Amino acid sequence: MLEAVIFDMDGVIVDTEPGYLAAVNRFLKRFGKSIDSKFNEQFFGGSAYDMWAVTKKHVGLDHLTVEECMKGMEEEREKMIRQEGYRAIPGTIPLIQDLYDRGIPLAVASSSSLSEIEKVTKYLNVRKYFAKIVSGIDECEHAKPFPDVFLKAARKLDVKPENCLVIEDSSNGALAAKRAGMRVIGFRNQECGNQALESADYVVTTIEDVDYALCQEVGNKNDI
Repeated sequence: MLEAVIFDMDGVIVDTEPGYLAAVNRFLKRFGKSIDSKFNEQFFGGSAYDMWAVTKKHVGLDHLTVEECMKGMEEEREKMIRQEGYRAIPGTIPLIQDLYDRGIPLAVASSSSLSEIEKVTKYLNVRKYFAKIVSGIDECEHAKPFPDVFLKAARKLDVKPENCLVIEDSSNGALAAKRAGMRVIGFRNQECGNQALESADYVVTTIEDVDYALCQEVGNKNDI
């Protein structure tokens, strides 16, 4: 029985994935380095720490720590956000509002930091709709595709995992949600490359195709 809906943030609520790659390359440009979108696709849904642990070796920046890379990328992202702001994914805010109005408890379960989740959801004026937020990097031992962030969200909502529906755009995130025993609507976000969403129970190409009826249909399937 569907009792709660859990949203990923980056690529589902806010269009940040292309901005992340731009910020990464603006930082790497300081050292005459860069990565392409194909290389970056493997990290969608995962943590920035894990991404930099691989990327700095890939581009030959072993003299830098992961923390230094993360700090440099965030400096570049802050510059971009001050110039451009945050852009919501079309259809997501009306969906959040409708589910909230219908009494469905909502949470955000993201690989971003708690401060970033708060910043984005407040900027888009949707923080008030979420009963709980969970950060995979700040509050969980393992990042997606491990299920930790979704299991923690279910605990915070006081809802059994099998009664939660997750909306995700990455293969890592969809797999994490399924490992948590949850239903998944996969969003094939064209900005995020060709993400493998085979583990999702239902896949859409626009959030505008997701409504309360679809959430009920997918969330209430009993063959997990």
